Formats: sequence, C-alpha cells, structure tokens
Amino acid sequence: MSLKPIQITALLGSGILSGGIFCISAFCIPSLLSPYSYKDTNKDRAVLPAKTLQTQWQHLYDTGKRFFPSLAALTSSAYLYLAYNSPNGRPLYLISAFCSIAIVPYTFLVMMGNIKKIQTEIKEEDTQGVPRLRGDIAKWAKLNYGRTVLEVAALLVGAWAMVDSA
Repeated sequence: MSLKPIQITALLGSGILSGGIFCISAFCIPSLLSPYSYKDTNKDRAVLPAKTLQTQWQHLYDTGKRFFPSLAALTSSAYLYLAYNSPNGRPLYLISAFCSIAIVPYTFLVMMGNIKKIQTEIKEEDTQGVPRLRGDIAKWAKLNYGRTVLEVAALLVGAWAMVDSA
C-alpha cells in the first residue's frame, strides 16, 4: 500500500493547523483589539465594551477548541502511522506526531491561567475591566503563537521525513 495519501493527510493537517492558529493570533485578535472605529471621531475610547470583547473572544476560542484538537489528533495519528510503516523516517515522524498533538497539553499547561483570567465574569457596565481584559487577550494571542510554532515544526519535520525517506 502506498503511503502517499497518509503523507498528504499529515502535511495538509499540519498546514491547516499552523495556518489557522497563526491567523487567529495575527489577524483575528488584532481586529478584536483594534482601538478605534474607522467611523468614530472620538479616538479616546475602545470600540468594544469589555463584555462584548469577552464574548467575541470566547466565541473565537470555543470555535478553535472544537476544531483544532480534533484535527491535531487526526494529524498526529497520520504521523504515527507513517512512523510505524516507514523505518527510514521513523524518528522524524515521531517528532512530528508529538509536535502536532502537543498543542493540547501546551494549552492546559501554559495558557490555561490566562484563559481563566479572560473568562472571569465581567459586568456589562464595568469600564475598569477593559484595559485588563484587552491586556489578557493580547497576552493570549502571544501565547497562541507557541501553538503555531509547534504546528510549523510538525509540518517542517514531517516534510523533511517524507523527502528523506523517498
């Protein structure tokens, strides 16, 4: 049996994971934290109130939580299958499998404290919570880049294994 479909699945999964996670930190979060409305002439106030900002971030986080771990498990499984069936590339495929699924423990060990701070209850009229919340979300975006690095590593090492064992 040819391993090409499994190789394509693994690389495609790593590519989607790394690109998707990167886009959240590089594009989605900065849009949420954009300090000004393009139509608003009052440049001294944030566009989104704290409760709205928190709700938008939570929706983004929940969407990623439903999608990315499942894809990481599939991708990691594909790399493990390749490691089992490709003696020449085994160590590299194992590294890719580990890097791909490592976003789950990374989230719990590195990011969970920050996530809990963002999810702390905010009252609708709370204006003092806006700077804290914006700072916590900005920190989350930086921590999220760590997950991007793990997935880029899985992609690059997996591609190296495929080229090396061809």
